[in-house]
Amino acid sequence: MKRARDGALYVIAALASVLLAAAPAPSKSSLPAMSFAPATQFKLPNGVIIASQPSADVPVIGVQVFVPGGLVQQPTNKAGIASVTAALVLQTKVEGGATLADAATLAGGSVSFTLDPLDTRYYLECHEADFTRLFHELRVALGRPDMTQLAAQRTRAIASANALTRNPLEAAYAMVRQVRYRGTGFALPDQGSSVTIAGLSRADISAFVASYTRGSGTIVALEGAVTQPLIAAAAHEFESLPASSPAPVPAANPVVRLHQIVAHRNVLAPWVAVAYEAPGQYSSDFAPMLVIEALLGSGGDVHSFNYASNELAPQDFVGAYYQYEVSPGSMIVFLGGANENLDQSVRDLETGIARLRGDNISATLISEAKKTALGDYFLSVTRFDDLAWLLGRSAASPDGVAFENNVPQRIMSVRAADIQRVARRYLTKETIAIVLPQTPGR
Repeated sequence: MKRARDGALYVIAALASVLLAAAPAPSKSSLPAMSFAPATQFKLPNGVIIASQPSADVPVIGVQVFVPGGLVQQPTNKAGIASVTAALVLQTKVEGGATLADAATLAGGSVSFTLDPLDTRYYLECHEADFTRLFHELRVALGRPDMTQLAAQRTRAIASANALTRNPLEAAYAMVRQVRYRGTGFALPDQGSSVTIAGLSRADISAFVASYTRGSGTIVALEGAVTQPLIAAAAHEFESLPASSPAPVPAANPVVRLHQIVAHRNVLAPWVAVAYEAPGQYSSDFAPMLVIEALLGSGGDVHSFNYASNELAPQDFVGAYYQYEVSPGSMIVFLGGANENLDQSVRDLETGIARLRGDNISATLISEAKKTALGDYFLSVTRFDDLAWLLGRSAASPDGVAFENNVPQRIMSVRAADIQRVARRYLTKETIAIVLPQTPGR
């Protein structure tokens, strides 16, 4: 999976044993000069947001289309409908008889989807000359996916669902979500289950498509060789969507006590996921939690466990994982592997969390964590599709497209008191998911 990194929780032990220090906090002048290119956005009368970030040095266009039909919006008895629908969109026949995916490939481009908690993202990358045609075909497929492919896509989805149940990390993540997001579609597996997928009908798919075909919540984020005529063409494709907002998503049931869940899988060594509540990406507590993630030892970015059309699930993720694209967010620390003493790792984690709630973290440690958080933030957008993702996420924020350049400033402004306050507010009730090796007869 992209950017999932190996390694232990490199600061937990330090947090447990670090001596008090009085090193001065870094000044604002220590903020790197790096920033994202200027971007603009506007909103259509029906609520669709169009954001663009032109770059004269890039010969292609990349566009992320966010539609408000993600994992949270899945009906609780139809897990997998978001992934099956997205797969149908990519396999829809377009002008010339090819599928949308094949048409993009034949033009030297690509199209893919990614399921997020609050939406499904479709990413199209192509040459400027092909953009208007391929973007139109994507928009048509979004509204009328090819239902003749439903049986084939159900079969593929069931195979994927069965494969992912054997992944200990996915199993631990699924158990955490089952507790922390009970009452919403995000509590269900991304890929669904063989039972729910097999029961999906054409009417179910059509209803799900109708639920996300709305102006409010739809975002189009363009990167690269973007011109005003192409921005206008993109806006024209979505200006006819109804202005109504999607139905409100159900709120997750609050976690009011500690939870521990155990599952058995065919694995060589046990794995553990320890989860806490965390702020969402547009919260004023977002930057301090990014620094806390760095202190805990980040294992990978928010995309590491995404269900995507063109990527594999992680097999050896160790470290902190901050899922901030859902409300409430989650800070999950994954521990495991054949060479790890899990009992000691969990004790170290709990000691480190307790130290975060205290007032004796050294200024030097905080300064290093802020630099790490800043580096992780910039390195989370190393690909063209990442840039379009961040642009779209920023456009939806209270700051607008300025959000992507405001976050680094906020990270460098974090102080010890912010870390203590955020840790005391969120890092309290644990949800512990344990995946153990199967024993004979189980």
